[in-house]
Amino acid sequence: MFLLLLDKYIVTSFIKKLLNILSVFVVIFLVVDIIEDIDKILDYSITLREISMLYIYSIPQYINIAFPMAILISTVMTFTIFQKNNELTALKAAGISIYRLTIPFMILGVIFSIGMFFFENLIVTQATTLKSELEQKYFKSGKKRQVNNNILVQLDEDRIISIGKFNHRTNVASNISIQKFNDNIMISRLDAESMKWENESWIANEIILRTFDSKNTFLPLVDSTLKININPIDLTEIHTKPAEMNYWDLKAFVNRLKSNGREFKKWLVDLHFKTAFSFSSILMILFGISLSIQKPRSNLLAGVGSSIFVIFIYYVMIKLGQTMGYKGVVDPFLSVWSANILFLLSGIYLLYKTRT
Repeated sequence: MFLLLLDKYIVTSFIKKLLNILSVFVVIFLVVDIIEDIDKILDYSITLREISMLYIYSIPQYINIAFPMAILISTVMTFTIFQKNNELTALKAAGISIYRLTIPFMILGVIFSIGMFFFENLIVTQATTLKSELEQKYFKSGKKRQVNNNILVQLDEDRIISIGKFNHRTNVASNISIQKFNDNIMISRLDAESMKWENESWIANEIILRTFDSKNTFLPLVDSTLKININPIDLTEIHTKPAEMNYWDLKAFVNRLKSNGREFKKWLVDLHFKTAFSFSSILMILFGISLSIQKPRSNLLAGVGSSIFVIFIYYVMIKLGQTMGYKGVVDPFLSVWSANILFLLSGIYLLYKTRT
């Protein structure tokens, strides 16, 4: 009974610190983001409500980025304060080992890792997509609009297709315009409200065909199949970012790339990254316990400083590995999981060396 009460006390103290630190990080990220965007906001005369929606959709991504940092600092702070108040000494005198005290933290680490995986893939990806759409809407003539919203593909020597928007989940494209040229002069244009990939072909609706010759034809057409040599994989590679795809969509996309004999390793790196980064929660708890117990006389400020240094090293390692995976230097799985494996082994070793 005593141990259950102790676990409750430790977990409550830890979670309070975690929520406070996470809130501080989110506020800092928001302030920095607003300062960076202030000129753009003023240039486009965006209303307060529109600005608010942009940054509300940014919060899930900030939480996802800051969570490992908050976990590590909270763990170090919790154990440092326990030591400063001689609570750990009293617990050791009562016959309770450090290993026993880590059990509720490790359980929380597993829960947080699983929770952050679903949080990223069900909430963060959706919020990122919505934020991107709002940016395209509000910053209409900005570079981001030109890059992300209008897809322009050369179909053959004399035809190009322009697509306003493509949804990789439904395989539906909208605002379609296929233009045909002769000696750099447009001779015809086919516009469609939307087109959908069905049975290995594009079915377009609300079609209008225009010809620019002596007759100047303007002809509405019924829904029909478009004969164009692009498919959803091409459009996804051009238009969609991995951050806007959840784990299951990205996995299905990687499988489609494999089955079509396309280059898929870059996307496979991003797929493994989604699981590797979620796993960081339990690593930060393990490393935080080891870090704080190894230096029992360190003050709170030193503990926080050490935490920031450790998380910086972790982010550098996982991002460096991701880059090497993109270039094909390292296996896609190891490129993003090597940092986790190293931190896991280091944390276990340091905890093993701790006097219990």
